[in-house]
Amino acid sequence: MARGGSKPGERRGGRKKGTPNKVKDNALVMLDAATKEVRLLAAQNKLHKLGKDRLADLDGWAYDMAQRFAPTEDKSGSLYWNNEGDEIRFMRFLMFAARCAGLRAQYESPRYAAIALATQGQQTPEIYKRDPYKVMEEMVARFRAAAEIERAERAIDVTPEPAPEPAKPEPEEGVDGEMA
Repeated sequence: MARGGSKPGERRGGRKKGTPNKVKDNALVMLDAATKEVRLLAAQNKLHKLGKDRLADLDGWAYDMAQRFAPTEDKSGSLYWNNEGDEIRFMRFLMFAARCAGLRAQYESPRYAAIALATQGQQTPEIYKRDPYKVMEEMVARFRAAAEIERAERAIDVTPEPAPEPAKPEPEEGVDGEMA
């Protein structure tokens, strides 16, 4: 005899109550791991640093390393390197510090050209009021004209010279004139 269906509240087959879905479970495990990483980075204050702040950190680190390998001064005032290779290490870290400082500078102090344009107010030069497409067309026209002038200056006379007359073959030894 066939069953007529389950009674209210009765469960037949399937997962037990409270058993998580495997896909959902894997996603939750990955989410927990990512959350832990984010918390760790936030605790170290590495999550919300801007690029310029990281450049400042790298600059400071590289400069400190360069100071470790800096030459030492003896009693007579002469400089000497403590170990072989310190000079190269010193220059390498110093150049890295300089590169970081140069990249960071654009964020810390604006260029003079940007300040000059911003402070002109109503005195904007005519070139900045013009249509940029027209300006570009004029630049291309000047470039092409300069290229033409350069080509004309480099031009070489390419008229062909008359070809020399072909040399007559000399008779071979032992052959006198006509063929038999």
